[in-house]
Amino acid sequence: MTAKKSFIRYFLTDGFKVSNTEGVKHVKILPYLSIVQAVEGSYEIAIGNHPLESTGEGGFFIAPSDMQQTIIHHDNPKNNQMRARWLFVDVEVNNAYALDTLYHFPTVLPKTAQEEMNELFNVLFSAKDIWAQYSVIYSILHLLLAHSTPKQRHIPPTMQTILDYIITNYTRPICIQDLAQLVHMSESNLHITFKKHFGLSPIAYLNHFRLSLAAEQLRQTQRPIGQIADSVGIQDPLYFCKLFKKNFGFSPKAYRLQHQNSD
Repeated sequence: MTAKKSFIRYFLTDGFKVSNTEGVKHVKILPYLSIVQAVEGSYEIAIGNHPLESTGEGGFFIAPSDMQQTIIHHDNPKNNQMRARWLFVDVEVNNAYALDTLYHFPTVLPKTAQEEMNELFNVLFSAKDIWAQYSVIYSILHLLLAHSTPKQRHIPPTMQTILDYIITNYTRPICIQDLAQLVHMSESNLHITFKKHFGLSPIAYLNHFRLSLAAEQLRQTQRPIGQIADSVGIQDPLYFCKLFKKNFGFSPKAYRLQHQNSD
C-alpha cells in the first residue's frame, strides 16, 4: 500500500531517572507506538512471544501499539542508576490505518541508526514549540520506516473486532463470554486464536491494557489510586494494587514515587 496521507493523532514525550531498578520487570500494553531510549543503563525487551533483546546503553527499542511488551530494567553498574526517555505516538495513514499495523519495526533499533535517532531525540526534547516537535517527529518516523518492512499478514477481522471492543470498552466489565459471543466463537477457540496473534489471552490482554493506562496516570497525575483503578475498569482497589505490583514490580504508590521524583 502506498502512503498518501499521514496524520499524527497523538504524541507524548517523557522520561525518568531512577535508582536501584536492576532486574525490575514490567509487562504492559500501550495504545500507541513506543520509541524508547535507554540513555543510561539498558533494557531487555520482548514483543509478544518473541525472545528478549538487549538495547545496550544508549540504545532504542520499538514497541508497536496494542502488543504485549515485556521489559526488564538494567541499571548502570557504576552508580546503580537508569535514565530513559521516550516518544509515544499514534499515526494514522491514508485516513484509515494505524502506522504500526502496516509495518514490522525492529524490536531494537540497529546500531547503524542509533546515533541519528539519538540526535533526533535531542532535538525533540529541546524543542520550544509544537511546530518544532511535529517536524522532528516526522523525521523520527522517516528514520524508523527506513529500517522497517511492510506487513504481509493482517490481523483477522474477528480478532480486530475483539481488539477494538477492548480498547473502546475497557472501563466497563468485560468477560470472555461477552467477547466470544461478539464474534460468534467458542470461548476456547477465541482464547487460542487471540493468544496466537497477541501473545496473551483476551482477559490477560485487557488487564495489561488497563494497567498500562493506569501507570501513565500514576506518572502524570496526583489522582487518588482508587480513582485511577476505577477509571480503567478495575473497581476493587485492593485487586488493582495486587495486579499492578505483579506486573510492574512496584505497588502503585511506590511506582508513582519512583517516576514522579525521577527528575
